[in-house]
Amino acid sequence: MLETPDWGTLAPEDLPSTRRLQTLGLGAAVRHFNDRAVPGLGGLWFPIPLVWSVLAVALAEKMNRSALPVGNAIEAAVMLRVLGQRGVEQADGRVRGRRKLAGVADSSLANLSRRGAYVVQPIRMAMVQPLSALGFVRGNRYGSFKLHDAGHRMLALPTVRHWSLDVEKWASGKGGTKVFEALSPLERVPDDVCKLIKARIIEGDGAGDSEAARRRNLAAFMAQHGDLSPKALAQPNGPAGVSTDHWRDLRAGCALMDLRDDALSVLRTIEAEMLQRQRNQGPARIAVQDAQRVAGKEIENLKGTIGERFARIAEAGESTSTAFARHCCDAAKAELIRYLADRDGIVIRLNDGYLEPGPAAGDLRDKESEEQDEALSDERRRFAPQLYRLWNLYCLMSELNGRPNPNARPRGSE
Repeated sequence: MLETPDWGTLAPEDLPSTRRLQTLGLGAAVRHFNDRAVPGLGGLWFPIPLVWSVLAVALAEKMNRSALPVGNAIEAAVMLRVLGQRGVEQADGRVRGRRKLAGVADSSLANLSRRGAYVVQPIRMAMVQPLSALGFVRGNRYGSFKLHDAGHRMLALPTVRHWSLDVEKWASGKGGTKVFEALSPLERVPDDVCKLIKARIIEGDGAGDSEAARRRNLAAFMAQHGDLSPKALAQPNGPAGVSTDHWRDLRAGCALMDLRDDALSVLRTIEAEMLQRQRNQGPARIAVQDAQRVAGKEIENLKGTIGERFARIAEAGESTSTAFARHCCDAAKAELIRYLADRDGIVIRLNDGYLEPGPAAGDLRDKESEEQDEALSDERRRFAPQLYRLWNLYCLMSELNGRPNPNARPRGSE
């Protein structure tokens, strides 16, 4: 589910619908728990985008330009090259721009760095946090990034140095685009590049790096057991190697996501009733007492699990999630509906004591998301879906260790 570029996996070429921003005001808390689960990873699940960005920042520094349009242009040039190949998997999340780049013949830096030349949500957007957290760049905004220690070390690797020279030639108009074939997200990343990225993820800045310790301990657990399921996270005590406070944050994050989803189920059931009334040519607004009857099953489900979830959330000490869980726990049913509608305002809003459709009511993308969830691989199901970075870390480490990325679809697959 999409919250911000740091929360969900960005849709390939579409703006997020208003519906997908139905966060109940919990966006910051969701990001907090994902970052406590796997610190610094952002939306990183395969390694080559880090290389694209290091090349972009290095080129931007030489040209005295913002790294943002340069990063967009390099990613777009890679995608143009990939999309020109046969057998590119249509559903591969590593490939973007099929519609936007269709028919584009000018692959120059000048053309591809223009505003609107590439997709609205490039993969680059999900690299802001890992580039900085893993020490590849300095700065908080992509446009102002400068290379840092790990970025200089990556640029000094023989293969990356060769790529950098070729990218510079492309940028000056004196070279072609063949280099972008080597930078394809479908190609194997060189071992020395993988080794450097893996070291930054696992070792970080040394023994005192607590964020690297969390990543390292999770990666070791996943390598041994191959999963981290919701059932495992239901246990109060974590496995050996995972610290008590880390396990507490993992459990609290899962509890918050489950509580949020149950709260959204209440609103969606009420929304469905509103839309049905609208189709029957009646007023869509609904009294709170009527809504309580319509969503009675969903409210009972939320109330039936709130005690255990509240305990897990409160233990972690994050204020927004704790306040939300406490209100869901303490509020009477009618008050709970008012509270959720007031926090939403996107799909359902409270107006003069009645519930009314919000600006995004009737957007059925959530049904599409449910169908996609049903199609998840068995391997994906072994990782708690509430914290998407767990699966991302597993996929990333698989590729860095020389195995196929479980989240990538091979060429020609159906």
